Amino acid sequence: MTIEQSAVDTSQRKLVEFIFPRGIPGLELYRRFLIEPIPGNRLFAMLIAADDPSIGMILVDPLPFFPRYSVDLQRDDRRDLMLKKERDLIIFTTVTVDDARLYTNLAAPILINVVQKRGKQLIVPHRCEDMRVPLDTVAGPEN
Repeated sequence: MTIEQSAVDTSQRKLVEFIFPRGIPGLELYRRFLIEPIPGNRLFAMLIAADDPSIGMILVDPLPFFPRYSVDLQRDDRRDLMLKKERDLIIFTTVTVDDARLYTNLAAPILINVVQKRGKQLIVPHRCEDMRVPLDTVAGPEN
């Protein structure tokens, strides 16, 4: 499933709202978010607070860049996401821009259950060294 397929109700071309029951670290006041695909770019999207569109962050699909990247979900994570089938899960990582370079945080992925419209940011303690990994967009994603 692509970012656009999961984030846009194609019958009416409107953005789909996702609920983050526990919020997102640093954005705990917000629970409802929209994911807006970036036109012409299948890898990047914007996560925008539904109640304040000035609050948001850039997301990326990490798998084209890091094909072996995976997330181990615990029972509590599955319950929070109401996840029954793995194919209903999309994984994003956040993106920062510094000195015209893009970095992603592989230690705190954003998980989205596209069927239940639920989201969660997962903190992965054993990946702390991966909080700021360069995205080599010049060379393109790994094959």
